[in-house]
Amino acid sequence: MIFDMPTCGGCRTCEIACSFKHKGEFAPSISSIKILDKTDGRGFFVQLLEQNEGTSIACDGCKERDTPLCMEYCKKEEDLEKIIKEFLKSREKRIE
Repeated sequence: MIFDMPTCGGCRTCEIACSFKHKGEFAPSISSIKILDKTDGRGFFVQLLEQNEGTSIACDGCKERDTPLCMEYCKKEEDLEKIIKEFLKSREKRIE
């Protein structure tokens, strides 16, 4: 799923944190979260993977943690939190 995040500065720290959490290495290519460039407007798009894709794994919202690791390192934590909650809620509805 892809979300618009106008407040995202594109630092991609969330990608690094995610890949480290899941695979123990700093490799955005294996992250569950992807920051995508926009052609117009402010910010970036945030993509959360619903299923494994290549070397990337599906986002599970860091269910074993109180706060997803990507959020801990995001400068706009509250905005990313809204996106993750919407993603998880949408995924739950599809599973039911």
